[in-house]
Amino acid sequence: MFVHPWKGIIANIPTTLQDGKYVGESGRKLREDLAKKGFNPLKVQPLWNRHGHSGYAIVEFNKEWDGFNNAIMFEKSFELDHYGKKDYYSSRRKKDKLYAWVAREDDYYSGGLIGEYLRKNGDLKTVSSKEAEDRRKTSKLLTTLNNTLETKNQRLQEMQNKFNEVSSSMSTLMWQKDDMIRAYNEECKKMQENAHNHFKQISLEHERNAKCILDQKRELEQREKELLQREAQNENETKKLQHEKMINERAALEQKRADETMFKLAEEHKRDKEKLHREIIKLEKQLDTRQGLELEIQRLRGTLQVMEHMKGDGDVDTKKRMVVIQDELKEKEEELEDLEDLNQALIIKERKSNDELQDARKELIT
Repeated sequence: MFVHPWKGIIANIPTTLQDGKYVGESGRKLREDLAKKGFNPLKVQPLWNRHGHSGYAIVEFNKEWDGFNNAIMFEKSFELDHYGKKDYYSSRRKKDKLYAWVAREDDYYSGGLIGEYLRKNGDLKTVSSKEAEDRRKTSKLLTTLNNTLETKNQRLQEMQNKFNEVSSSMSTLMWQKDDMIRAYNEECKKMQENAHNHFKQISLEHERNAKCILDQKRELEQREKELLQREAQNENETKKLQHEKMINERAALEQKRADETMFKLAEEHKRDKEKLHREIIKLEKQLDTRQGLELEIQRLRGTLQVMEHMKGDGDVDTKKRMVVIQDELKEKEEELEDLEDLNQALIIKERKSNDELQDARKELIT
């Protein structure tokens, strides 16, 4: 029967009397000496009584098998030099050397400081009982680890299923986003082409009208020359020509004003078209931002659902992470709502600009 955790006993430690008390080597010095010899003690505890240092010390080793091996080597080392337990108790005259051995059953139940310390800080075990205890602990640990591993595998499978669901949902959202952007771009392109064709048609009509008026002016000028030659013959015809000439001049003035109005409206139409193009680009950016926020919200919700299944582990870091993700999800949802309000305002503004553009088109047609 050995004392466990494994302990050694050092006896015959030299002491001196100082100020009415016995003093001897410190436990730290003894531990360093033993460590240099390769015994690897955890600590050395000198035993004290009312007179001071008792001359005894307890060496504590690691409670595992490497500690037992160090304790046996420690004992054999002193026995080979004839400073073991038998040598200590059989010698009538002790040499000025240290004696040491491994603590066993007789030391455990002995009287005095040694037995008291051993009973207080250890218990008795055989090597076979220690081996059986280690086997029981190993078996229990393996069972616990297997159960934990099985639970973790189940959780992992659940997380994998959730991940697959979120991935599928994100893929669907990406396809929907691409379809929406494609349809939006086609609609914008169609609107731009219609506006360009309409403006081109108005310009052609205006050119035809201007050419017709110019032809009429030339014809009237030619008739004026003819009438001037025949002025003496027909005064009434001359007055009629003057009247037609005045009407033509008014028409030319109105045509000039119409030209100025047309060019002014054309410039406004150009500015409105550029403004509409900028608004379209802005809406496209807003759409991308909105889609990005929706995808981020989906990802955060998926992550939160996955972590909900992990909440049962009692992991404090996981719970803190869930709180952070919930706050981030709330922030993203509020940001999406703000973006929706801004998008609605831009749509209303775009519709208003489109109405103004239609009024300008009507004015050009008139």
